[in-house]
Amino acid sequence: MFIRALVSSVLLTQAPGVSDRPVLTPSPEVKVAPVGAFPLLTLEEAIALAEKQNPSLDAARARLQQSQELGNKAWAGYLPSITASGSYTRYPRDVTFALPGAPDPITLQKQDQLSGQLSARQALIVPTLWPAIQNAYLGEKAAALTAENSRQEILFAVARAYLGAASLRESLAVQEQLLDVRRGFERDAEARFEAGDAERLAVLRATLDRKQAEQEVVRSRNAYATARSALAALLARPVDFDVAPPQGEAVAVPAEAGDAEGAEKTALDRRPDAAAARINVDVARGGRKQRLFEYLPNLYANGNYSAANTAGLTGQSTTWTAGLSLSWTLFDGGLREANLRESFGRIAEANANLRGLEEQIRDEVRKARSELESAEVNLSTAEERVKLAWESARLAKQNFDAGATTYLQVTDVNATLASAQLSAVAESLNVRLSRLTLMRAMGLFDPTGHSLVSR
Repeated sequence: MFIRALVSSVLLTQAPGVSDRPVLTPSPEVKVAPVGAFPLLTLEEAIALAEKQNPSLDAARARLQQSQELGNKAWAGYLPSITASGSYTRYPRDVTFALPGAPDPITLQKQDQLSGQLSARQALIVPTLWPAIQNAYLGEKAAALTAENSRQEILFAVARAYLGAASLRESLAVQEQLLDVRRGFERDAEARFEAGDAERLAVLRATLDRKQAEQEVVRSRNAYATARSALAALLARPVDFDVAPPQGEAVAVPAEAGDAEGAEKTALDRRPDAAAARINVDVARGGRKQRLFEYLPNLYANGNYSAANTAGLTGQSTTWTAGLSLSWTLFDGGLREANLRESFGRIAEANANLRGLEEQIRDEVRKARSELESAEVNLSTAEERVKLAWESARLAKQNFDAGATTYLQVTDVNATLASAQLSAVAESLNVRLSRLTLMRAMGLFDPTGHSLVSR
């Protein structure tokens, strides 16, 4: 991998007569030194672990599970409802009534009275439930799309965090190698000063460069530790890992991204948040239909069964009834009209939100394509800078060996090389992140394929 080759060490070799004499010898391939004793975590493992146990993703799945009951709730209005009730009442005494010629008195009310009732109701024609049921299923689809969008955003954040940590680790390796070189220059300057071949100013310069390199190493280590901590929070695990540099082309450019119009169309077709916004427009229209159906009558079938421990005058302790009930609201003070006008406003709001989201998606795709183009150009320039810096380092070494160049000039060339390497690492990260951003903007970022909705 080119970036791995860029993070090459500046080796210190020893020339005759000078101890620890710093010279620039490019190494063809140097692996990133291990930062700690932790095992390496690959990008694929991080993505899989995040999908398995990320708290925010678990919460999105829980919300999706809750939304899957919307249809059942809507259908509950059309399914039979059965209620049972009972009562116990104690009176001061029994109440009886004796008919002339009757052998036994009739008990009208017992002192301990028990009664029970069973009621059933079945909706036959309830127009408002028809669009309500349809809207419930649309709501389930919208919730699934929203959960899928959350899933993709979370995995995108994990990928960004991982690549950022990997880049910081490569930068740390460059800084540590530069620190080794700075220490060598400092030792050489001190030896030359003691031998009378250099001024005190050269020793001070070398010491200042070494201290600055130490500060950069500390800063890089802390930045890498912070990046690992942020990644661990997304993965819901301890910070007991090191990131492995991505191998090869970690992120491929989508084929659909070649054409601007095609990229925007793909984004509008594939983005789950755009699909959810379109469903929200249908939900708003269903709400208007539901308000219109409030003007129609409702028809229910009713049944009732009662039992008591007193027969009364009829001589029967149980009774039942069955019938139909028709209700029709003729005037409600203008509430339906207000709700209907409100529903038109909701439709307009949903349409406006959809248009706004579509424009935002187009803008994100355009920006992502432009940023990717700039990142690729910058990476190419950074790679050329590294090649030129290596050539400068080679020439500086030759001149230094021939005595035509001071070690301060070699130090400057060395700093330029390290700066070019760090720039190449940063630009490589920008290319990867730009490709990730473009894939997310186009709705094509799905590293595991475990979508929460069926396409």
